[in-house]
Amino acid sequence: MNKNKKKQIKPRYLLWFIICLCLFFIAVSLRGSSSFNPQKVIRSMIVPMEKGLNSAGQWISERSEHNRSVDQLVTENEALKAQIEQLNAKISSMENNLSELDALRDLLKMKEVYPDYDMVGARIISKDAGNWYHNFIIDKGSEDGIKKDMNVIYDNGLVGIVYDVSPHNASVRAIIDDTSSVSGMLSKSTELCIVNGDLKLYQDGLLDVEMISKDAVVTAGDEVVTSYISDKYLPGLVIGYISDVTMDNSNLFQNAHITPKVSFDNITNVMIITQLKADLVASEAEEEE
Repeated sequence: MNKNKKKQIKPRYLLWFIICLCLFFIAVSLRGSSSFNPQKVIRSMIVPMEKGLNSAGQWISERSEHNRSVDQLVTENEALKAQIEQLNAKISSMENNLSELDALRDLLKMKEVYPDYDMVGARIISKDAGNWYHNFIIDKGSEDGIKKDMNVIYDNGLVGIVYDVSPHNASVRAIIDDTSSVSGMLSKSTELCIVNGDLKLYQDGLLDVEMISKDAVVTAGDEVVTSYISDKYLPGLVIGYISDVTMDNSNLFQNAHITPKVSFDNITNVMIITQLKADLVASEAEEEE
């Protein structure tokens, strides 16, 4: 330990020194007084102490009130956060209800367009990579009555066809997929054609149409629907509208491009027609007999 270290003054000595100094100044202030009043001396000593204690008490009270205010604000803030979470949950639930309501409205509209077909709504839960819904999965399966080759529609137009089914979901191939080929016809003339999917061509929002009779009168804007000779697609479903027409190299047929009725950029809900083309053909055959 360093012997040269200065000794520190103990706090109690310092306190006594201050008290004595105060008494000294009080005595000096009272010097010359005609009469010595002990009560006056004591009062002179106590009043400053009382002021100091009152100031300290007021400061402690203010700090305590401040702390209570902060605690109250924290409690109120937590309560408001809980209310906001509840309101967000209610908003989310209302949005889901509105989405389901919109789906029901779409179902009603499509039933008005296709009154002869029974339908069930489904939600898309997954899709293949890419910008468009060319292959996707819906949340309905065999447990809901969905079968392979059932037609899928949206916005009053043909989307595609169910190609795989499991108990609780099903896979759909859209008409824009490269492997898709649909037998179509011009609704105003019943001229037959083939509509082929082409993802590269769909970058321009178009699909390829071929095998149109060279004698058929085809103009831009003509409606193309599914034909009655298709083995999987029900007749009369809108595919799209003619965009342009050209003669093929053989001069035996016309080729064209169509703009699909459905936009495949953002689909959330679809409608599944629960009747199969095979069942429809069998039913018509029985009626003829």
